[in-house]
Amino acid sequence: MIPATDRRPYWAWPLSALLTLWLAAVGSACAQVKLGFQAPLTGQAATDGKSANIAAEMAIEKINTGGGVLGQKMELVTYDDQAKTEEAVFTANKLIGQDGVKFAVSGSYSASGRAAAPIFQKAAVPFISAYGVHPDITRSGDYIFRTVHLGPPQGRAAAKFLADNLGRKRVSVITMDNDYGQATFEGFKSAVDRFGIKVLGEYTYSLKDRQFGSIVASVKRDNPDAVYVTGYFFTAAPLVSQLRSAGIQAPIVGSQAFDAQKLIEIAGPAVEGVYIVGGLNRDRDVPELKEYLAGFEKRSGYAGENVGATVYSAVRLMADAIGRAGSLDPAKVRDALAATHNFPHLAGELVSFNSLREINMPMNVNVVKEGKFRHYAWIDDLQLLAPPTE
Repeated sequence: MIPATDRRPYWAWPLSALLTLWLAAVGSACAQVKLGFQAPLTGQAATDGKSANIAAEMAIEKINTGGGVLGQKMELVTYDDQAKTEEAVFTANKLIGQDGVKFAVSGSYSASGRAAAPIFQKAAVPFISAYGVHPDITRSGDYIFRTVHLGPPQGRAAAKFLADNLGRKRVSVITMDNDYGQATFEGFKSAVDRFGIKVLGEYTYSLKDRQFGSIVASVKRDNPDAVYVTGYFFTAAPLVSQLRSAGIQAPIVGSQAFDAQKLIEIAGPAVEGVYIVGGLNRDRDVPELKEYLAGFEKRSGYAGENVGATVYSAVRLMADAIGRAGSLDPAKVRDALAATHNFPHLAGELVSFNSLREINMPMNVNVVKEGKFRHYAWIDDLQLLAPPTE
């Protein structure tokens, strides 16, 4: 470096000093707003992680093509959390300490979101959980937001759908024994009396299970009018296939995480007629949704799904909040996020956030028809869908 007292003309300066000044100038001209991003890029959740990562990159490109944020480009800083709590903690600390991010989005599951949220809260980094549904995520503090219906409202919506839309009230329930499955099932149980549903049997399974013989046999003995299942597509595909192979023809209603093209690819005709409460409505006549779905399929080689859409919208929302705040001050961006009203989420209009920074918006129901996810109904009772406020 050249000391401030050096009065030599610039052509007399050492080459190293000129290079330093040039790099500083370039760095200033190319300043970027960093957005931290966590997703399960490896491990058993890697399929969802891939969709989440592609969607996040698409959102960043859309933002930058439109001029970036506050005149600066947005940069995605991505780490693989493997859908594990210890990796979520490690990568959250790395994003804050090493990369210096002021804003972050989680494209991962509930357990990861619960682990990372307190770290971002302590650092006063606005953090959006795009599709983790456990209630405790936003309870970490006032810098933590969520852009998907959390588990309990999904479960209550499923109860309403079974009773009011399908007229089915004798139900067997199969639920995944993890944060997502249990939170969703708790919401369902809380609504069964309201909708006159009788639960004939409750059965649980683990994330690693792929053989469901004992559960299938129990459901067959129940002889239910319908089967309600919580879980991810990679457990749902073999479970639904085995239910159908056993001759169980009752309607199957699945939870939001059924909404992945791999469900149809793996299970094939077995998932025809399966309903998904909370999935992405691909039939909406919305230009950005159509553009997203076409772009996603071109990049990924498979059709767009709910995980990617929620991540895309979460990244877009963070950029939108920065713009509305007119500042990179995390506190001001946090306030802008909290004041969000009628944001165009790909899954439907995000009406607002409540005091716990949970969304208030209608919920879509899909049905698998001719090998595609098609819109079937809206659950638009916002009082039923209302998230907790404490």
